[in-house]
Amino acid sequence: MLLSYCAPVLFGLVASVSAIDAYYHVGENCDGPSVVCSNLNPGVCCTDGRTRADSIGYRGIPTNWVIAAKSYGGSACDSSPAAREVSQNTNFLCLRTRFGNTVGATRYDFGANSKRRDDFSVSDNACLPGGGDAETEACTSSQKPDQLVLEDGTKFDIAGLEDNVVDQMIKLAREGTAIPVTFHSRKL
Repeated sequence: MLLSYCAPVLFGLVASVSAIDAYYHVGENCDGPSVVCSNLNPGVCCTDGRTRADSIGYRGIPTNWVIAAKSYGGSACDSSPAAREVSQNTNFLCLRTRFGNTVGATRYDFGANSKRRDDFSVSDNACLPGGGDAETEACTSSQKPDQLVLEDGTKFDIAGLEDNVVDQMIKLAREGTAIPVTFHSRKL
């Protein structure tokens, strides 16, 4: 009896802690070093206003969700998307740029019932469930990348670091140069 009462609550808690991470990759096929907006919420723009990517990878998508992930050529999520992909029964999406272009911002959105693709329509101005457009507060919130991932998978916490320090770490990662020992305490 107790289990039948607690099980839905436990499953609800598990579903509510699902985390989707957006990776800004150097490689065109969601490979190579990257910076990450971890635990990105729907409708929140992942950008730091400076970092450029050749592709954006979304990881950790619950397979029963349908999301529309979008990347933008500028440094904000306020223009027509440069690339868009819709997930269905997958935990990973890769948004590739075209013609050697890079992107500087990304976000994902989903419908009120994202468990079925039929219940979801993709709109360039889609936002959080309940509507809205790119001008609403729900769509203008942003999150800066908080992790740096090296090609070998080593992760560093970059949250709270000065922009010039993060830029230098990203440059070293792109070149394949070792991250200085002074930052090893920030390894995740």
